[in-house]
Amino acid sequence: MDAKSCLLPELPTPWWLRLHRQLMPDYNRKAAAYWWGTVALGAGVLALSLHHIAGLAPTAWAQIVVATLLAMVAGMVPVRIPRSTNSFTAGEIFIFLLLLMHGAEAAALAAACEALVGSWRSSRRWTSRIVSPAIAALAMFCAGTLLQSGLAALRAAGLQHDGLLLIGAIGFALAYFVLSTVLVTMVPRLKRNEPLDLRAFLDAFGWLGIAYAGNASVATFLYLSFRQSGIVVVIAAVPIIVILLTTGHYFFRREEAEEAVRKAREQQAAQRQMLETARQAGMAEIATNVLHNVGNVLNSVNVSAELIAARVRESESVGLARAVKLMDGHRGDLGDYLMRDPRGRMLPGYLAQLAQALQEERQAVAAELDALTKSVKHIKQIVATQQSYAGASSIVETVQVLELVEDALRIDTGGLRGHDVPIVRVFERVPPLLLDKHRVLLILVNLIRNARYAMQRVPDGVHQLILHVGVVGCRLQVRVADTGEGIAPEHLTRIFAHGFTTKKDGHGFGLHSCVLAAQEMGGTLTADSGGPGRGAVFTLELPLQTAGATDPRHSP
Repeated sequence: MDAKSCLLPELPTPWWLRLHRQLMPDYNRKAAAYWWGTVALGAGVLALSLHHIAGLAPTAWAQIVVATLLAMVAGMVPVRIPRSTNSFTAGEIFIFLLLLMHGAEAAALAAACEALVGSWRSSRRWTSRIVSPAIAALAMFCAGTLLQSGLAALRAAGLQHDGLLLIGAIGFALAYFVLSTVLVTMVPRLKRNEPLDLRAFLDAFGWLGIAYAGNASVATFLYLSFRQSGIVVVIAAVPIIVILLTTGHYFFRREEAEEAVRKAREQQAAQRQMLETARQAGMAEIATNVLHNVGNVLNSVNVSAELIAARVRESESVGLARAVKLMDGHRGDLGDYLMRDPRGRMLPGYLAQLAQALQEERQAVAAELDALTKSVKHIKQIVATQQSYAGASSIVETVQVLELVEDALRIDTGGLRGHDVPIVRVFERVPPLLLDKHRVLLILVNLIRNARYAMQRVPDGVHQLILHVGVVGCRLQVRVADTGEGIAPEHLTRIFAHGFTTKKDGHGFGLHSCVLAAQEMGGTLTADSGGPGRGAVFTLELPLQTAGATDPRHSP
């Protein structure tokens, strides 16, 4: 029977309902209503913004277009906050600058464009890609209008001071942070029917508010300098902003690298402790192998971390301090200095060269970080394998079953080669399936090692390990057969019981945990033997679900 014939046909549904399910498979009514309402309000704000911008002068159009493009480019290179999933970009500097120069409408348009780039980069869900620009435009328009109203009231009262403008901009940035973050986090909270936890909110996103306030301060200084010296100050500030953010990026990535090394070492220590637990529970062989693999990967992690640290210590960013000191000495006449002084005219070129050097350093560090990330991911997979053996939560993913069987063989390759046991593979064609990869892997590793142990107990025999993989009916079937000591009939009914073992140093945990894991996945694990000296066959059967089908336990 074909694997696809086992899947129940989907009943025909209206197109609009299919579209709704594809966009919002996990949305309840409140979350869906909030999403549509927010998108509608955001679209209205963008329409109003475009109408307002259409009435501005061509010079203003050019400034808005350039600032928006800079914000979008900056949105492609976020700076991630260490020990957090949050990040910020320099795009807000140009967006806030547009707010001060051309009003909330221009800033709302730029914020929507920057959010579109960020959501497209960070999310694969169309709901996020659509609602993020709408939320950014809505939050920017509301907070920006509030700032403009406050500044207008101060001007009407005769209070015009640069310090008040700076304070107002920082207050606006905090208001924008609160409004935009609350709007963004509202959807998952509505889906889970959870109230807003202020402490958790500040712990998760407080750093972002500080970053927004800093960006607003920089934008205010640029705006004040623009009013005094013209556009040249803004142009000169762009490479400086790039350098500062690049330096911050290096610093934060180094923090990440050190954190990764620290976590890897903690995992190694945890694995040592797990080894002792494994000996008590009958998992000593697997735990030893895990520790060995983690140690090997940690060597690569340490090398990458040391290379990254060396790059940071020898960074060309030290030249930034000289440039800042030089500019600080001409703070009062920076525009004239950059335009007329021989050294001042060379400064933008120097900063551009410095930015290029830092870009090359960033690429080198990024390459090492990629290698480090792969190593840490490998360690995580090793630890996850051990955790799944101990009953970790199920993670269903697309699996090539034949490759998974080969992985299980590779784990025990040393033991099989050491006893010259030939391996006979009888592999039928099996489509990619949705399985708990690590749990199935641990079952296979246990069965292969038990087969090896059974054949070692008959040293004079001619042995072979036979692996058969195929589809029987609506189920995946994997059989592990050996030519070892076999199983007595009275033991066939007890072999999967907790505590039962025929090994001198066994604890009766391995096969018991395997049969439990198979049952948790909706499958079975059975044993058969012709009796002592006639080998044994273990058969693992699991429900057949192809990777193209929808897993009812998981949302898209």
